[in-house]
Amino acid sequence: MSRSAAPSTTEARRTLPHAWRIAIVLFLATVLNYVDRQVLSLNAEHVMEEFRLNREQLGWILAAFRYSYAGFQIAGGWLVDLAGPWIIYPAAVGLWSLAGLLTAFSRSSFQLAAWRFLLGVGEAFNWPCALQVTRRLLDARDRALANGIFNSGSAFGALISPVLVTFLTLRYGWRASFVVTGALGAFWVILWSRVAGASRAVLAAPSPRRPLVAILAGILRRPSFWLLSVSAVIVNSASYLLADWIPLYLKTERHFSFAVGNLLAVVVFAGLDVGNLAVGFLSRRLAQAGLAVPVARLRAVLASCVLMTAAAGVGYTGSGALAVALLALTAVGVAGFLVIYLTLVQDVDPENTGAVAGLLGGIGNLSYGLASPYIGRLADLGRSRSVFVLAGLLPWLAFAALHRVLRAGGVR
Repeated sequence: MSRSAAPSTTEARRTLPHAWRIAIVLFLATVLNYVDRQVLSLNAEHVMEEFRLNREQLGWILAAFRYSYAGFQIAGGWLVDLAGPWIIYPAAVGLWSLAGLLTAFSRSSFQLAAWRFLLGVGEAFNWPCALQVTRRLLDARDRALANGIFNSGSAFGALISPVLVTFLTLRYGWRASFVVTGALGAFWVILWSRVAGASRAVLAAPSPRRPLVAILAGILRRPSFWLLSVSAVIVNSASYLLADWIPLYLKTERHFSFAVGNLLAVVVFAGLDVGNLAVGFLSRRLAQAGLAVPVARLRAVLASCVLMTAAAGVGYTGSGALAVALLALTAVGVAGFLVIYLTLVQDVDPENTGAVAGLLGGIGNLSYGLASPYIGRLADLGRSRSVFVLAGLLPWLAFAALHRVLRAGGVR
């Protein structure tokens, strides 16, 4: 943010007393977000068999989710800024939960892709909404921890999904897992209205009305936006790779059974939880101890990139256990990097946090959507090793971009 920028009218000057309870509600929304999107990847081999798909074709279905997610993150971020997250957030959770439930009734690959597209429409609002909530309710010094709490929901959702989906699929069939997980969204909507109700006035407060084109033009003129876009493409894609492909990789290329492969994915996804919370607490502790915030964040990003480099070795080991361990280290690094990235996203244009988050998320999802079918094609050709090498080395480009931002003292 420019030093001369006026403070936002909806930006918290101090952390509201009940804000940490709302942070837990944001965490639960993000859990649901990842549970609903992961059901397909955990049941991928069953779906591929029933609809006679290869991995490249599965990649196109996964891409349908990313394309809608990308488009609606861009427009959705602006809408959240304009109207506030009070109504938009529960509406989005309800929409994506319905889309997940309807997936159970698919009768063709086209229907599968259509429901994944609708899932992306709803889920696109999660991060713009959550970032607006933490910006409006928490002091700047507390946001890294709050962001770490709610963002760890993606890891926790990924963590519990293999257990829940494996049980439901083995007991009742793969379609039942979509029904049950999709129905959970109704409970979250009730919880949101009860816990966040005390902050309704703040969360429903509109930002000054500005045309979307003018807002986007202002954001695109900021060098910090383009530097953060490198992370949006590379590190977010690494996160999506873990969520979309690792369960199938463990079962088809490491030859674990359906149950064992899904449960070993828990080990990988546990790394995401560790990275989210450890870096959030570390950043807060170092700032409280007097270390300059940009310096503390830069150290965390460096450590995260070192951990992500582990991915490059996944395809070169014959040991399934070692491959899982390397993937878990990669996950710790991915989550740690994204905690700092999300905090910097909030500083690009505080008045339009949702638009910034949506635009960056849209770029990241569109890029990954374009790559997803080719990830599947490489897997069909027995060349997954190349994907892991790229996942281990490309984050250093993202580090170089964030290094430039943080060495300058923060976002400008």
